[in-house]
Amino acid sequence: MRYKLVAIDGRKITNTLDLADSILLETIKNESVLVLNNKARAGRLSSERGTIYAISDHPDNIRSSQKFKTTARTILDSVDYINETINDQIEANNRNTKRLIHNLTSLNAHNIQEIYALLSQDELSGKMKGHIDYARNVIESNALEAAKTLLRLAKNNASMKTEISVFNKLFIATPDLRPYSHVMHKVLMNVLYLFFPDFTDKSVDVIVQQSEASAYFDYESIHVALYHIIDNAAKYTIPNTKLFINILEEGSYIFITFQMCSTKILENELAKIYDEGFSGSIASLTGKAGSGIGMSLVKRIIESNNGSIYLEPLEGSEGKNFGIDFQTNKFILKLPCQRKAMSKN
Repeated sequence: MRYKLVAIDGRKITNTLDLADSILLETIKNESVLVLNNKARAGRLSSERGTIYAISDHPDNIRSSQKFKTTARTILDSVDYINETINDQIEANNRNTKRLIHNLTSLNAHNIQEIYALLSQDELSGKMKGHIDYARNVIESNALEAAKTLLRLAKNNASMKTEISVFNKLFIATPDLRPYSHVMHKVLMNVLYLFFPDFTDKSVDVIVQQSEASAYFDYESIHVALYHIIDNAAKYTIPNTKLFINILEEGSYIFITFQMCSTKILENELAKIYDEGFSGSIASLTGKAGSGIGMSLVKRIIESNNGSIYLEPLEGSEGKNFGIDFQTNKFILKLPCQRKAMSKN
């Protein structure tokens, strides 16, 4: 059944009619009548909640006027629920859009700050010519800082791409997932290099196992998942420790293990770390906790690629670093080696 649902105050709640349906229903005053040479049934029904304009070419509705009216009236009686559901979805869409704009604006501001920290805005804006010579002289005399700035810009740009990818892959009605076979080590390193300066600043030694094993997934979405996993590792790994990343092919799956000494996750929080908006209590104490969206996205992305992710804290590995509890944590990412039917979630 295709229909237009209008609230009692005249607001259009939803409309699945095409143009031809709309034109036809403008002439219909009855609750049920056969139309289009008896190939469809149409009608207009009203109640204290509003009005429904409906049409159906389903054989059951064509045969039975009562069935047609019952179905239409059931939809009409659900107008409050439908309206609430639509409003909730609009609110969620607006929230996701605002989040995207806010994050892109912040990252763009960071990029501008990075550039002007290296190249004086006053010097650039005060010159009519000679901008290239000025920039070259600054870079040549501050080569180390220029290199660090370029790496930070690369990371921020990757973050911007990640934000857009998340929006396109997860916050639209039909996510565009395009799975192919990829060498896992290569994909991992494409993300990991962005964070090497962060690990270097904390004296964290990153050890990645060499592997030629391939997994089958949508590159762009898994790139986003890896970005968030490694971003968390860079934030929460204890300084002067090691991050081990192992890739193992077992059966029809690839297992990527991230093992690190990082902020402790309390036992009663283990089941919540993938909930949107949740941040661990100890992580929050460090002032590094984000919005609690990252790991929620990671889980959703990996499951949409027919994989899974789980956490294994190493029992007996607890300790303290500057008063902050830590433990050895293993995040294990599992992805299929070969083609599987992609999840609709």
